[in-house]
Amino acid sequence: MRNQAKWCAIAVSLMATSGIAQPLYKSVNEQGEVTFSDSPPPSAVEVQEIQLQPGPSEAQQQESIERAKRIELQASDLGDANAARAQQRKDAQWQSQQQARETEVQPLTDYNDGYRYPNRPLYPPVIRPPVEPERPLLPGRPGRPVQLPAAPVVAPRL
Repeated sequence: MRNQAKWCAIAVSLMATSGIAQPLYKSVNEQGEVTFSDSPPPSAVEVQEIQLQPGPSEAQQQESIERAKRIELQASDLGDANAARAQQRKDAQWQSQQQARETEVQPLTDYNDGYRYPNRPLYPPVIRPPVEPERPLLPGRPGRPVQLPAAPVVAPRL
């Protein structure tokens, strides 16, 4: 079926380009093969004459060429307009990023003159109370733990 349609399309296209209106015949032989020709074969079982419609006139061809050029020009203009809008969006986004960078708080990266150390924060140092040295625990002093003897001591009764 595909082969038949392909040959039909080829035959029609050849006839359309010839310019002279000649009759076209479709014939089927005993094996069922379909052929197209400009004259009917004598051994065909079935012959059918195909009437071809004339192609477009010169004026119609020129009109379609001009229409295609107008469409191509419109498409080019729309493409240019889309590119310009995309560039405007890109520029606006870049400007908003620049404004965000300008308002952003920058970290301290230079010398801090208050303490003469680089990259030191500006808040004052933490002042802590002096640490007292630890005293050894003495037994018998109030408020201090006392070490208990290893064996329990039994108190005498009175």
